Amino acid sequence: MTAKQDAIRAVYVQVGAPEWAAANLDALTDVLRDLSWLPEGPLTLPVPDLRELDDDTRAHFLDVLWRISLDTAAGPRPVRWTMGG
Repeated sequence: MTAKQDAIRAVYVQVGAPEWAAANLDALTDVLRDLSWLPEGPLTLPVPDLRELDDDTRAHFLDVLWRISLDTAAGPRPVRWTMGG
C-alpha cells in the first residue's frame, strides 16, 4: 500500500466508510460528500499524517479536503478538518 492509500484509509477509518470505498482521491471525494451512514451534524476530523507524500500528492490531497469542506458546508453533515491531530 502506498502512503497516499494509507492516508485515505486513515480518513475512511475515522468516518466508518463502506467497504466498497477505493483508496484513491476520487473515491475519497465521493465518500466524504455522502456520509449518509452517519448521523446528521458537523464532523470534525484530524488531517491524516501526510509527511510521507510527495509535494504534489500532498497538495492534491489537501485540495480534496478543502473542496469537501466547501461542498458539505451547507449540508446535513458538514466536514471540517483539524491539523496536527
